Amino acid sequence: MRRVGGIPGGVWAVLAVVAVAWIPGLASATDTGSVPASRRASRIALVSIHGPIDDLTLRSVERRLDEAKAAGCDAVVLELDTPGGDLYATLALTHLIKTRGPANCVAWVRPRAFSAGAITALACREILVAPGAAIGDAAPIAVSPFTGLAPLPAAERAKLESPVLAEVEESARRHGHDERLVRGFVDVAEESWLVERDDGTRMFVDATEYATLFGEEPPRSGPRPAAPPPPPEPTEADGTPLVPADPALPIAPRVDPAERGRWKLLGPFDTADELVTLRADEAVAYGLARAEIADEEQLSRWFGADPTAGTSPVVRFDETWSEGFARFLMSWPVRLVLVAAMLVCFLIELGTPGFGVFGLAGAAILIALVAAPTVAGMAEWWELLLIAIGLGLVGVELLVLPGTGIAGFLGAACLLVGLVFAFVGRDLGSPQSQASMLTGFFATLGSFALAGGAIWVLLRTSRNLQLFRSIVVDTTVDSPSAIDPPGTRPSATIGSVGEAVTDLRPAGRAAFGDALVDVRSGGGWIARGARVRIVSRDALGPVVEELVP
Repeated sequence: MRRVGGIPGGVWAVLAVVAVAWIPGLASATDTGSVPASRRASRIALVSIHGPIDDLTLRSVERRLDEAKAAGCDAVVLELDTPGGDLYATLALTHLIKTRGPANCVAWVRPRAFSAGAITALACREILVAPGAAIGDAAPIAVSPFTGLAPLPAAERAKLESPVLAEVEESARRHGHDERLVRGFVDVAEESWLVERDDGTRMFVDATEYATLFGEEPPRSGPRPAAPPPPPEPTEADGTPLVPADPALPIAPRVDPAERGRWKLLGPFDTADELVTLRADEAVAYGLARAEIADEEQLSRWFGADPTAGTSPVVRFDETWSEGFARFLMSWPVRLVLVAAMLVCFLIELGTPGFGVFGLAGAAILIALVAAPTVAGMAEWWELLLIAIGLGLVGVELLVLPGTGIAGFLGAACLLVGLVFAFVGRDLGSPQSQASMLTGFFATLGSFALAGGAIWVLLRTSRNLQLFRSIVVDTTVDSPSAIDPPGTRPSATIGSVGEAVTDLRPAGRAAFGDALVDVRSGGGWIARGARVRIVSRDALGPVVEELVP
Protein backbone atom coordinates (compact mmCIF):
# COMPACT_ATOMS: atom_id res chain seq x y z
CA MET A 1 0.00 0.00 0.00
CA ARG A 2 1.33 3.41 -0.96
CA ARG A 3 2.01 5.69 2.00
CA VAL A 4 2.04 9.47 1.92
CA GLY A 5 3.97 11.06 4.75
CA GLY A 6 3.65 7.87 6.78
CA ILE A 7 -0.15 7.68 6.25
CA PRO A 8 -1.61 5.00 3.99
CA GLY A 9 -2.89 6.34 0.65
CA GLY A 10 -6.33 4.82 1.28
CA VAL A 11 -6.69 6.96 4.41
CA TRP A 12 -5.87 10.07 2.37
CA ALA A 13 -8.58 9.11 -0.08
CA VAL A 14 -11.15 8.82 2.71
CA LEU A 15 -10.07 12.15 4.17
CA ALA A 16 -10.38 13.76 0.75
CA VAL A 17 -13.94 12.51 0.35
CA VAL A 18 -14.84 13.81 3.83
CA ALA A 19 -13.25 17.16 3.04
CA VAL A 20 -15.18 17.47 -0.20
CA ALA A 21 -18.41 16.77 1.67
CA TRP A 22 -17.52 19.03 4.62
CA ILE A 23 -16.22 22.13 2.85
CA PRO A 24 -19.53 22.97 1.06
CA GLY A 25 -21.29 22.59 4.37
CA LEU A 26 -18.85 25.01 5.93
CA ALA A 27 -19.41 27.42 3.09
CA SER A 28 -23.19 27.24 3.48
CA ALA A 29 -22.91 27.77 7.23
CA THR A 30 -20.95 30.99 6.91
CA ASP A 31 -21.83 31.82 3.30
CA THR A 32 -19.68 34.93 3.32
CA GLY A 33 -17.80 34.17 0.12
CA SER A 34 -20.98 34.48 -1.98
CA VAL A 35 -22.06 37.75 -0.35
CA PRO A 36 -20.96 40.94 -2.12
CA ALA A 37 -18.75 43.22 -0.08
CA SER A 38 -21.26 46.09 -0.30
CA ARG A 39 -23.93 43.91 1.33
CA ARG A 40 -21.85 42.04 3.90
CA ALA A 41 -22.60 43.04 7.49
CA SER A 42 -21.81 41.70 10.94
CA ARG A 43 -24.35 43.78 12.92
CA ILE A 44 -27.79 44.27 11.37
CA ALA A 45 -30.36 46.81 12.61
CA LEU A 46 -33.95 45.63 12.17
CA VAL A 47 -36.16 48.75 12.12
CA SER A 48 -39.84 47.81 12.23
CA ILE A 49 -42.49 49.85 10.38
CA HIS A 50 -45.85 48.38 11.34
CA GLY A 51 -49.24 49.97 10.67
CA PRO A 52 -50.04 53.11 8.66
CA ILE A 53 -47.14 55.38 7.79
CA ASP A 54 -47.58 58.93 9.12
CA ASP A 55 -45.56 61.81 10.53
CA LEU A 56 -45.03 59.88 13.75
CA THR A 57 -43.56 57.00 11.72
CA LEU A 58 -41.19 59.44 10.01
CA ARG A 59 -39.93 60.88 13.30
CA SER A 60 -39.61 57.43 14.85
CA VAL A 61 -37.65 55.94 11.92
CA GLU A 62 -35.35 58.97 11.90
CA ARG A 63 -34.64 58.47 15.61
CA ARG A 64 -34.03 54.73 15.21
CA LEU A 65 -31.71 55.18 12.22
CA ASP A 66 -29.58 57.48 14.36
CA GLU A 67 -29.61 54.92 17.20
CA ALA A 68 -28.59 52.13 14.80
CA LYS A 69 -25.69 54.21 13.51
CA ALA A 70 -24.58 54.99 17.07
CA ALA A 71 -24.78 51.27 17.92
CA GLY A 72 -22.32 50.43 15.16
CA CYS A 73 -24.74 48.62 12.84
CA ASP A 74 -23.37 48.25 9.30
CA ALA A 75 -26.73 47.33 7.72
CA VAL A 76 -30.32 48.47 8.22
CA VAL A 77 -33.37 46.37 7.39
CA LEU A 78 -36.77 48.07 7.31
CA GLU A 79 -39.28 45.40 8.36
CA LEU A 80 -42.47 46.44 6.57
CA ASP A 81 -45.99 45.41 7.53
CA THR A 82 -48.17 48.31 6.46
CA PRO A 83 -51.39 48.89 4.50
CA GLY A 84 -50.24 52.37 3.39
CA GLY A 85 -50.28 55.81 4.94
CA ASP A 86 -49.97 59.53 4.42
CA LEU A 87 -48.50 60.53 1.06
CA TYR A 88 -46.37 63.45 2.24
CA ALA A 89 -45.03 61.55 5.25
CA THR A 90 -44.10 58.72 2.87
CA LEU A 91 -42.26 61.00 0.46
CA ALA A 92 -40.38 62.52 3.40
CA LEU A 93 -39.52 59.00 4.60
CA THR A 94 -38.13 57.95 1.19
CA HIS A 95 -36.07 61.15 1.10
CA LEU A 96 -34.72 60.29 4.55
CA ILE A 97 -33.79 56.77 3.40
CA LYS A 98 -32.00 57.99 0.28
CA THR A 99 -30.15 60.91 1.84
CA ARG A 100 -29.51 60.02 5.48
CA GLY A 101 -29.95 56.27 5.55
CA PRO A 102 -26.96 53.95 5.23
CA ALA A 103 -25.96 52.66 1.81
CA ASN A 104 -26.59 49.12 3.04
CA CYS A 105 -30.33 49.65 3.55
CA VAL A 106 -32.74 46.83 2.68
CA ALA A 107 -36.53 46.50 2.84
CA TRP A 108 -38.02 43.25 4.18
CA VAL A 109 -41.71 42.88 3.31
CA ARG A 110 -43.07 40.84 6.21
CA PRO A 111 -45.80 40.20 5.22
CA ARG A 112 -47.30 43.17 3.31
CA ALA A 113 -46.20 46.49 1.85
CA PHE A 114 -49.09 48.17 0.10
CA SER A 115 -49.35 51.77 -1.11
CA ALA A 116 -46.96 53.84 1.04
CA GLY A 117 -45.23 50.61 2.11
CA ALA A 118 -44.41 49.71 -1.50
CA ILE A 119 -43.06 53.22 -2.18
CA THR A 120 -40.89 52.95 0.94
CA ALA A 121 -39.59 49.52 -0.07
CA LEU A 122 -38.59 50.78 -3.52
CA ALA A 123 -36.50 53.54 -1.90
CA CYS A 124 -34.24 50.92 -0.31
CA ARG A 125 -31.30 49.49 -2.22
CA GLU A 126 -32.68 45.94 -2.19
CA ILE A 127 -36.00 44.30 -1.35
CA LEU A 128 -36.55 41.01 0.48
CA VAL A 129 -39.89 39.25 0.91
CA ALA A 130 -41.16 36.81 3.50
CA PRO A 131 -43.00 33.68 2.31
CA GLY A 132 -46.58 34.62 1.49
CA ALA A 133 -45.80 38.34 1.38
CA ALA A 134 -47.42 40.85 -1.00
CA ILE A 135 -46.29 44.22 -2.35
CA GLY A 136 -47.85 46.84 -4.63
CA ASP A 137 -51.16 48.71 -5.02
CA ALA A 138 -49.70 52.18 -4.43
CA ALA A 139 -52.29 54.48 -6.03
CA PRO A 140 -53.01 57.65 -3.98
CA ILE A 141 -56.43 57.64 -2.32
CA ALA A 142 -58.39 59.82 0.11
CA VAL A 143 -59.93 58.14 3.15
CA SER A 144 -62.30 59.61 5.74
CA PRO A 145 -63.09 57.87 9.04
CA PHE A 146 -66.76 58.80 8.55
CA THR A 147 -67.32 58.10 4.83
CA GLY A 148 -64.51 55.64 4.11
CA LEU A 149 -62.85 55.73 0.67
CA ALA A 150 -63.53 59.09 -0.99
CA PRO A 151 -63.36 59.47 -4.79
CA LEU A 152 -60.75 61.86 -6.16
CA PRO A 153 -61.48 64.19 -9.10
CA ALA A 154 -59.26 63.67 -12.12
CA ALA A 155 -57.22 66.83 -11.54
CA GLU A 156 -56.56 66.02 -7.88
CA ARG A 157 -55.67 62.41 -8.71
CA ALA A 158 -53.20 63.58 -11.36
CA LYS A 159 -51.70 66.07 -8.88
CA LEU A 160 -51.17 63.30 -6.33
CA GLU A 161 -49.95 60.68 -8.81
CA SER A 162 -47.31 62.92 -10.35
CA PRO A 163 -44.90 63.06 -7.36
CA VAL A 164 -45.51 59.37 -6.59
CA LEU A 165 -44.70 58.29 -10.16
CA ALA A 166 -41.60 60.48 -10.15
CA GLU A 167 -40.51 58.91 -6.86
CA VAL A 168 -40.99 55.26 -7.87
CA GLU A 169 -39.40 55.78 -11.29
CA GLU A 170 -36.34 57.40 -9.70
CA SER A 171 -36.12 54.53 -7.21
CA ALA A 172 -36.40 52.01 -10.06
CA ARG A 173 -33.57 53.62 -12.04
CA ARG A 174 -31.46 53.97 -8.91
CA HIS A 175 -31.78 50.31 -7.90
CA GLY A 176 -32.20 48.53 -11.23
CA HIS A 177 -35.95 47.73 -11.13
CA ASP A 178 -38.14 47.72 -14.22
CA GLU A 179 -39.83 51.12 -14.54
CA ARG A 180 -42.95 49.78 -16.24
CA LEU A 181 -43.42 47.26 -13.46
CA VAL A 182 -43.30 49.83 -10.65
CA ARG A 183 -45.47 52.32 -12.58
CA GLY A 184 -48.17 49.65 -12.53
CA PHE A 185 -48.20 49.96 -8.72
CA VAL A 186 -49.34 53.59 -8.96
CA ASP A 187 -51.17 54.32 -12.23
CA VAL A 188 -54.36 52.32 -12.77
CA ALA A 189 -54.36 53.31 -16.46
CA GLU A 190 -50.85 51.94 -17.00
CA GLU A 191 -50.60 48.97 -19.40
CA SER A 192 -47.63 46.66 -19.80
CA TRP A 193 -46.65 43.48 -21.59
CA LEU A 194 -43.90 41.02 -20.70
CA VAL A 195 -41.52 40.33 -23.60
CA GLU A 196 -38.37 38.24 -23.93
CA ARG A 197 -35.34 38.66 -26.17
CA ASP A 198 -33.63 35.73 -27.86
CA ASP A 199 -30.81 35.92 -25.31
CA GLY A 200 -33.25 35.37 -22.41
CA THR A 201 -33.54 39.02 -21.35
CA ARG A 202 -37.04 39.88 -20.13
CA MET A 203 -38.60 43.32 -19.93
CA PHE A 204 -41.96 45.01 -19.39
CA VAL A 205 -43.00 47.36 -22.21
CA ASP A 206 -45.88 49.77 -22.73
CA ALA A 207 -48.01 50.05 -25.87
CA THR A 208 -45.59 52.43 -27.63
CA GLU A 209 -42.57 50.26 -26.91
CA TYR A 210 -44.49 47.18 -28.00
CA ALA A 211 -45.28 48.80 -31.35
CA THR A 212 -41.60 49.70 -31.74
CA LEU A 213 -40.52 46.08 -31.18
CA PHE A 214 -43.28 44.27 -33.07
CA GLY A 215 -44.63 46.85 -35.53
CA GLU A 216 -48.26 46.37 -34.44
CA GLU A 217 -50.71 47.16 -31.67
CA PRO A 218 -50.36 44.92 -28.59
CA PRO A 219 -53.07 42.39 -27.69
CA ARG A 220 -55.18 43.50 -24.76
CA SER A 221 -56.61 40.14 -23.80
CA GLY A 222 -55.18 36.84 -22.80
CA PRO A 223 -53.89 35.13 -19.68
CA ARG A 224 -51.31 36.84 -17.54
CA PRO A 225 -47.94 35.16 -18.09
CA ALA A 226 -46.80 32.88 -15.31
CA ALA A 227 -43.95 34.12 -13.18
CA PRO A 228 -40.73 33.06 -14.92
CA PRO A 229 -37.84 31.48 -13.04
CA PRO A 230 -35.95 34.06 -10.95
CA PRO A 231 -33.32 35.87 -13.02
CA PRO A 232 -29.69 35.12 -12.19
CA GLU A 233 -28.15 37.58 -9.79
CA PRO A 234 -25.72 39.92 -11.57
CA THR A 235 -22.11 39.11 -10.75
CA GLU A 236 -18.69 40.67 -10.95
CA ALA A 237 -16.03 39.26 -13.26
CA ASP A 238 -14.87 36.93 -10.49
CA GLY A 239 -18.40 35.60 -9.92
CA THR A 240 -19.14 37.69 -6.81
CA PRO A 241 -22.79 38.85 -6.75
CA LEU A 242 -23.17 42.47 -7.78
CA VAL A 243 -25.40 44.90 -5.93
CA PRO A 244 -26.62 47.88 -8.01
CA ALA A 245 -24.92 50.99 -6.71
CA ASP A 246 -26.02 54.58 -6.36
CA PRO A 247 -26.26 57.15 -7.86
CA ALA A 248 -29.30 56.91 -10.10
CA LEU A 249 -28.88 55.18 -13.42
CA PRO A 250 -29.00 57.49 -16.47
CA ILE A 251 -32.25 57.67 -18.42
CA ALA A 252 -31.83 55.97 -21.81
CA PRO A 253 -34.15 54.52 -24.49
CA ARG A 254 -35.38 51.14 -23.35
CA VAL A 255 -36.06 49.59 -26.75
CA ASP A 256 -34.21 49.71 -30.07
CA PRO A 257 -36.12 49.44 -33.39
CA ALA A 258 -33.10 47.64 -34.80
CA GLU A 259 -33.85 44.70 -32.50
CA ARG A 260 -37.23 44.01 -34.09
CA GLY A 261 -37.47 40.27 -34.68
CA ARG A 262 -35.38 39.35 -31.64
CA TRP A 263 -38.26 39.71 -29.18
CA LYS A 264 -41.25 37.51 -28.47
CA LEU A 265 -44.38 38.20 -26.43
CA LEU A 266 -44.86 36.23 -23.22
CA GLY A 267 -48.25 37.82 -22.50
CA PRO A 268 -50.12 40.90 -21.28
CA PHE A 269 -49.16 41.74 -17.70
CA ASP A 270 -50.92 44.89 -16.49
CA THR A 271 -54.30 45.91 -17.90
CA ALA A 272 -55.76 49.42 -17.86
CA ASP A 273 -58.26 48.70 -15.09
CA GLU A 274 -56.08 47.25 -12.31
CA LEU A 275 -53.12 48.02 -10.10
CA VAL A 276 -50.17 45.64 -9.91
CA THR A 277 -49.78 43.60 -6.73
CA LEU A 278 -47.12 40.89 -6.54
CA ARG A 279 -46.90 37.82 -4.35
CA ALA A 280 -43.57 36.88 -2.82
CA ASP A 281 -42.64 34.37 -5.53
CA GLU A 282 -43.65 36.80 -8.29
CA ALA A 283 -41.64 39.64 -6.75
CA VAL A 284 -38.54 37.42 -6.81
CA ALA A 285 -39.22 36.01 -10.27
CA TYR A 286 -39.74 39.43 -11.87
CA GLY A 287 -36.56 40.76 -10.28
CA LEU A 288 -38.19 43.21 -7.88
CA ALA A 289 -37.11 41.28 -4.76
CA ARG A 290 -33.72 39.67 -4.26
CA ALA A 291 -34.79 36.65 -2.22
CA GLU A 292 -37.40 35.07 0.04
CA ILE A 293 -36.28 35.32 3.67
CA ALA A 294 -38.38 33.56 6.28
CA ASP A 295 -36.73 34.49 9.58
CA GLU A 296 -33.90 36.40 11.20
CA GLU A 297 -31.48 33.48 10.92
CA GLN A 298 -31.85 33.41 7.13
CA LEU A 299 -31.58 37.19 7.14
CA SER A 300 -28.26 36.97 8.97
CA ARG A 301 -26.88 34.45 6.46
CA TRP A 302 -28.05 36.62 3.55
CA PHE A 303 -25.88 39.43 4.90
CA GLY A 304 -22.97 37.03 5.45
CA ALA A 305 -23.23 37.17 9.25
CA ASP A 306 -22.96 34.09 11.45
CA PRO A 307 -26.28 33.49 13.30
CA THR A 308 -24.69 30.72 15.39
CA ALA A 309 -22.33 33.11 17.19
CA GLY A 310 -22.72 33.88 20.86
CA THR A 311 -24.94 36.92 20.22
CA SER A 312 -27.40 37.40 17.38
CA PRO A 313 -26.16 39.76 14.67
CA VAL A 314 -29.71 41.13 14.31
CA VAL A 315 -30.62 43.96 16.71
CA ARG A 316 -34.25 45.14 16.78
CA PHE A 317 -35.12 48.84 16.94
CA ASP A 318 -38.88 49.15 17.55
CA GLU A 319 -41.11 52.09 18.39
CA THR A 320 -40.97 53.18 22.01
CA TRP A 321 -43.98 52.90 24.28
CA SER A 322 -44.34 56.70 24.23
CA GLU A 323 -44.52 56.71 20.43
CA GLY A 324 -47.12 53.96 20.52
CA PHE A 325 -49.11 55.86 23.13
CA ALA A 326 -48.94 59.03 21.04
CA ARG A 327 -50.23 57.07 18.05
CA PHE A 328 -53.11 55.80 20.18
CA LEU A 329 -53.98 59.33 21.31
CA MET A 330 -53.90 60.60 17.73
CA SER A 331 -56.69 58.28 16.54
CA TRP A 332 -59.96 60.10 15.95
CA PRO A 333 -62.22 57.97 18.20
CA VAL A 334 -59.83 58.42 21.12
CA ARG A 335 -59.56 62.15 20.47
CA LEU A 336 -63.34 62.52 20.39
CA VAL A 337 -63.70 60.86 23.80
CA LEU A 338 -60.74 62.72 25.33
CA VAL A 339 -61.93 66.15 24.20
CA ALA A 340 -65.39 65.41 25.58
CA ALA A 341 -63.89 64.22 28.88
CA MET A 342 -61.73 67.35 29.08
CA LEU A 343 -64.74 69.62 28.59
CA VAL A 344 -66.76 67.72 31.19
CA CYS A 345 -63.93 68.02 33.74
CA PHE A 346 -63.52 71.75 33.14
CA LEU A 347 -67.26 72.41 33.34
CA ILE A 348 -67.59 70.46 36.59
CA GLU A 349 -64.57 72.23 38.04
CA LEU A 350 -65.83 75.69 37.11
CA GLY A 351 -69.41 75.00 38.11
CA THR A 352 -68.81 73.39 41.49
CA PRO A 353 -66.71 73.90 44.61
CA GLY A 354 -63.99 71.41 45.45
CA PHE A 355 -60.26 70.92 45.62
CA GLY A 356 -59.44 71.14 41.87
CA VAL A 357 -59.47 67.39 41.12
CA PHE A 358 -61.59 67.80 37.99
CA GLY A 359 -59.57 70.81 36.88
CA LEU A 360 -56.33 68.86 37.20
CA ALA A 361 -57.84 65.94 35.29
CA GLY A 362 -58.98 68.27 32.49
CA ALA A 363 -55.55 69.89 32.33
CA ALA A 364 -53.88 66.46 32.15
CA ILE A 365 -56.15 65.45 29.27
CA LEU A 366 -55.39 68.70 27.43
CA ILE A 367 -51.65 68.17 27.87
CA ALA A 368 -52.01 64.63 26.47
CA LEU A 369 -54.02 65.92 23.50
CA VAL A 370 -51.42 68.56 22.68
CA ALA A 371 -48.38 66.39 23.42
CA ALA A 372 -49.37 63.63 20.96
CA PRO A 373 -49.21 65.74 17.76
CA THR A 374 -46.23 67.66 19.16
CA VAL A 375 -44.25 64.42 19.56
CA ALA A 376 -45.33 63.39 16.05
CA GLY A 377 -44.11 66.71 14.65
CA MET A 378 -47.58 67.62 13.39
CA ALA A 379 -48.38 70.53 15.73
CA GLU A 380 -47.07 73.92 14.65
CA TRP A 381 -46.26 76.75 17.06
CA TRP A 382 -49.27 78.80 16.00
CA GLU A 383 -51.64 75.91 16.77
CA LEU A 384 -50.26 75.53 20.29
CA LEU A 385 -50.43 79.31 20.75
CA LEU A 386 -54.05 79.29 19.58
CA ILE A 387 -54.94 76.63 22.16
CA ALA A 388 -53.25 78.64 24.91
CA ILE A 389 -55.08 81.82 23.85
CA GLY A 390 -58.36 79.91 23.80
CA LEU A 391 -57.85 78.68 27.35
CA GLY A 392 -56.93 82.18 28.46
CA LEU A 393 -60.05 83.73 26.92
CA VAL A 394 -62.28 81.09 28.49
CA GLY A 395 -60.66 81.82 31.84
CA VAL A 396 -61.27 85.56 31.37
CA GLU A 397 -64.91 84.87 30.58
CA LEU A 398 -65.41 82.71 33.65
CA LEU A 399 -63.26 84.55 36.21
CA VAL A 400 -62.86 88.16 35.14
CA LEU A 401 -65.72 89.20 32.85
CA PRO A 402 -68.50 86.69 33.51
CA GLY A 403 -71.70 87.11 31.57
CA THR A 404 -70.37 89.02 28.55
CA GLY A 405 -70.03 85.94 26.36
CA ILE A 406 -67.60 87.55 23.90
CA ALA A 407 -64.39 86.27 25.50
CA GLY A 408 -65.92 82.85 26.04
CA PHE A 409 -67.06 82.56 22.41
CA LEU A 410 -63.68 83.65 21.05
CA GLY A 411 -61.90 81.30 23.45
CA ALA A 412 -64.04 78.32 22.41
CA ALA A 413 -63.41 79.16 18.74
CA CYS A 414 -59.63 79.34 19.30
CA LEU A 415 -59.69 76.00 21.13
CA LEU A 416 -61.72 74.38 18.35
CA VAL A 417 -59.43 75.63 15.57
CA GLY A 418 -56.25 74.80 17.51
CA LEU A 419 -57.33 71.26 18.37
CA VAL A 420 -58.44 70.56 14.79
CA PHE A 421 -55.34 71.90 13.04
CA ALA A 422 -52.94 70.32 15.53
CA PHE A 423 -53.77 66.93 13.97
CA VAL A 424 -53.66 68.04 10.33
CA GLY A 425 -50.61 67.67 8.08
CA ARG A 426 -48.46 70.62 7.09
CA ASP A 427 -49.68 70.80 3.49
CA LEU A 428 -53.18 72.20 4.00
CA GLY A 429 -53.78 72.22 0.25
CA SER A 430 -53.52 68.45 -0.13
CA PRO A 431 -56.69 66.31 -0.28
CA GLN A 432 -55.44 64.20 2.65
CA SER A 433 -54.99 67.26 4.87
CA GLN A 434 -58.33 68.69 3.80
CA ALA A 435 -60.05 65.40 4.59
CA SER A 436 -58.29 65.29 7.96
CA MET A 437 -59.35 68.88 8.60
CA LEU A 438 -63.00 68.10 7.87
CA THR A 439 -62.87 64.96 9.96
CA GLY A 440 -61.24 66.80 12.84
CA PHE A 441 -63.83 69.57 12.71
CA PHE A 442 -66.77 67.19 12.94
CA ALA A 443 -65.01 65.03 15.53
CA THR A 444 -64.38 68.08 17.73
CA LEU A 445 -67.99 69.22 17.32
CA GLY A 446 -69.02 65.70 18.26
CA SER A 447 -66.89 66.03 21.37
CA PHE A 448 -68.74 69.22 22.33
CA ALA A 449 -72.08 67.46 21.81
CA LEU A 450 -70.91 64.42 23.78
CA ALA A 451 -69.71 66.64 26.62
CA GLY A 452 -73.05 68.48 26.68
CA GLY A 453 -74.94 65.23 26.87
CA ALA A 454 -72.69 63.96 29.65
CA ILE A 455 -73.19 67.13 31.69
CA TRP A 456 -76.97 66.90 31.22
CA VAL A 457 -76.97 63.30 32.44
CA LEU A 458 -74.82 64.22 35.45
CA LEU A 459 -77.14 67.06 36.39
CA ARG A 460 -80.13 64.74 36.13
CA THR A 461 -78.60 61.95 38.19
CA SER A 462 -76.16 63.71 40.50
CA ARG A 463 -78.57 63.99 43.41
CA ASN A 464 -78.78 60.22 43.55
CA LEU A 465 -75.01 59.69 43.26
CA GLN A 466 -72.98 59.94 46.46
CA LEU A 467 -69.95 61.07 44.48
CA PHE A 468 -71.65 64.24 43.21
CA ARG A 469 -73.85 65.17 46.15
CA SER A 470 -71.23 67.49 47.54
CA ILE A 471 -69.95 69.03 44.30
CA VAL A 472 -72.86 69.68 41.93
CA VAL A 473 -74.48 73.10 42.10
CA ASP A 474 -77.88 73.18 43.78
CA THR A 475 -80.28 75.08 41.52
CA THR A 476 -82.68 76.11 44.27
CA VAL A 477 -82.20 78.40 47.28
CA ASP A 478 -85.72 78.83 48.53
CA SER A 479 -86.25 75.18 49.40
CA PRO A 480 -84.22 72.81 51.58
CA SER A 481 -80.83 72.20 49.94
CA ALA A 482 -79.60 68.70 49.27
CA ILE A 483 -76.33 69.58 50.99
CA ASP A 484 -77.74 71.35 54.02
CA PRO A 485 -77.62 69.59 57.37
CA PRO A 486 -80.85 67.77 58.25
CA GLY A 487 -83.44 69.98 59.90
CA THR A 488 -82.05 73.26 58.49
CA ARG A 489 -83.45 75.53 55.82
CA PRO A 490 -81.45 78.02 53.78
CA SER A 491 -81.90 81.64 54.70
CA ALA A 492 -80.29 82.66 51.38
CA THR A 493 -82.35 85.19 49.47
CA ILE A 494 -81.38 88.17 47.36
CA GLY A 495 -79.64 90.62 49.67
CA SER A 496 -78.58 87.99 52.22
CA VAL A 497 -75.05 88.38 53.56
CA GLY A 498 -72.85 85.41 54.35
CA GLU A 499 -69.29 84.16 54.34
CA ALA A 500 -67.45 82.18 51.65
CA VAL A 501 -66.38 78.85 53.13
CA THR A 502 -64.48 77.85 49.96
CA ASP A 503 -62.73 79.82 47.27
CA LEU A 504 -65.25 81.01 44.67
CA ARG A 505 -63.57 80.32 41.30
CA PRO A 506 -66.22 81.34 40.27
CA ALA A 507 -68.29 78.59 41.91
CA GLY A 508 -68.00 77.64 45.52
CA ARG A 509 -69.88 77.43 48.79
CA ALA A 510 -70.96 80.11 51.24
CA ALA A 511 -72.60 80.03 54.68
CA PHE A 512 -75.77 82.03 55.27
CA GLY A 513 -76.77 81.60 58.87
CA ASP A 514 -76.85 77.87 59.59
CA ALA A 515 -77.12 76.87 55.92
CA LEU A 516 -74.40 76.07 53.37
CA VAL A 517 -75.37 77.07 49.83
CA ASP A 518 -73.63 76.61 46.49
CA VAL A 519 -73.06 80.04 44.94
CA ARG A 520 -71.19 81.66 42.05
CA SER A 521 -69.16 84.81 41.97
CA GLY A 522 -70.38 87.51 39.64
CA GLY A 523 -67.16 89.49 39.63
CA GLY A 524 -64.15 87.20 39.58
CA TRP A 525 -62.27 85.11 42.13
CA ILE A 526 -63.37 85.49 45.78
CA ALA A 527 -61.11 84.08 48.47
CA ARG A 528 -62.27 81.84 51.28
CA GLY A 529 -63.42 83.74 54.37
CA ALA A 530 -64.59 86.85 52.47
CA ARG A 531 -67.97 88.41 53.24
CA VAL A 532 -70.39 88.00 50.31
CA ARG A 533 -73.87 89.20 49.44
CA ILE A 534 -76.42 87.59 47.10
CA VAL A 535 -77.17 90.01 44.27
CA SER A 536 -79.19 87.84 41.86
CA ARG A 537 -80.32 84.35 41.02
CA ASP A 538 -80.31 82.34 37.80
CA ALA A 539 -80.87 78.75 36.71
CA LEU A 540 -77.63 77.62 38.34
CA GLY A 541 -78.32 79.25 41.69
CA PRO A 542 -77.46 82.45 43.57
CA VAL A 543 -74.87 84.93 42.30
CA VAL A 544 -72.83 86.79 44.92
CA GLU A 545 -70.48 89.72 45.15
CA GLU A 546 -67.73 90.39 47.65
CA LEU A 547 -68.37 92.93 50.37
CA VAL A 548 -65.35 95.22 50.58
CA PRO A 549 -64.65 96.29 54.20
